[in-house]
Amino acid sequence: MLSTDKLMLKFLQELNSDEVQEAFQSLDTLLDHLEKKEDPEPFEVHIVDSAYQTLEKLKTLEGILKQQIEESDVLTGNKLQNLYDKTPHNIGSQVLFD
Repeated sequence: MLSTDKLMLKFLQELNSDEVQEAFQSLDTLLDHLEKKEDPEPFEVHIVDSAYQTLEKLKTLEGILKQQIEESDVLTGNKLQNLYDKTPHNIGSQVLFD
């Protein structure tokens, strides 16, 4: 499960990277240009429709991933460290060093 959470977080970080944001800005410029055309070609209408559907699905995916990461306590701490924190510190010969 930990690897899934890490992959989700990695994807979200990459989705918000500068390169991807530049691509979204270019897409936004293209959509703005196509929407202002008085007599768009059928393929241009298809591009606009597909782009908006893709952006909507991407935003939905982003929301689902963010919600899952927030609800997951795997990323909020280290499981191994949590186990060490829960065990008593004075076990066996460790008592001599405390």
